Amino acid sequence: EIDKNVGNASGNFFDVFEAFSVFFFTADYLLRLLSARKSREALYSPWVYSRTFFGLVDLVSILPWYIQVALTSTGHVISGDEAKIFRIFRIFRVLQLEDFIVAFTKLDNVFRASKDVLKATGLMAVIIWVGTSALFFIFEANNPNFRECDGSIPLTGTEDEPGCYDFESTLACNEFYPDMCSQAFFTHMPNTMFYVAVFLGGEWGVVDFTWQGKFVCMFLCIAGIALYSIPVGTLFDSFGAIVGLCEEDEEDEEEEVKESPLVEYN
Repeated sequence: EIDKNVGNASGNFFDVFEAFSVFFFTADYLLRLLSARKSREALYSPWVYSRTFFGLVDLVSILPWYIQVALTSTGHVISGDEAKIFRIFRIFRVLQLEDFIVAFTKLDNVFRASKDVLKATGLMAVIIWVGTSALFFIFEANNPNFRECDGSIPLTGTEDEPGCYDFESTLACNEFYPDMCSQAFFTHMPNTMFYVAVFLGGEWGVVDFTWQGKFVCMFLCIAGIALYSIPVGTLFDSFGAIVGLCEEDEEDEEEEVKESPLVEYN
């Protein structure tokens, strides 16, 4: 009963509060879409607003919760770590502080100035992600270092009684030892793409690759640095340019005020 009220069991206070928060921000997002027809900044179009920086922020901060609910309703068991991934996206709501802090309004301008480079970088990232995932799947799917067998099976054996590492694949191991061999990594493309995404983030939770996989790892180290440096450098350059333009506009306004003739009233 304590776990349910505090925050461990399903349906606890924090789950209810989370659902209420998502519903509240969903209503806020829908109202923004409806009011976009009267907004000059959105070009009087909800579709235009939905593709702006803050429109995407609104959507990304609520959409993962609905995906989580859909997966749960279809019988998919979501662990604590997976739930954390969905909740991380709520942090994007912080970017909506532009309504209260004027400096945050420049983020939208920076995003617009950098969107072409970000699109190209995103396409490059997807190509590298999918391509290296395919290579990892080809090279590491039958890597015995990622194979686990029942304790009764020796790691290496003889021709009559082969060991866990003597088989060419986990499937062949299970054919000889039914349901006694398993493999958790690089079993199929979605599984491989998950781990490659982790690798691109700088974490290497899986090691002991084949020599072909090690070459792919070295490529990912170089590609990962490049993928991070391109958007970061572009955003910093755009932010500096936007700030410079704002300062120039403020200086021009001050000069116009100084040069404008004073009107005297009798």
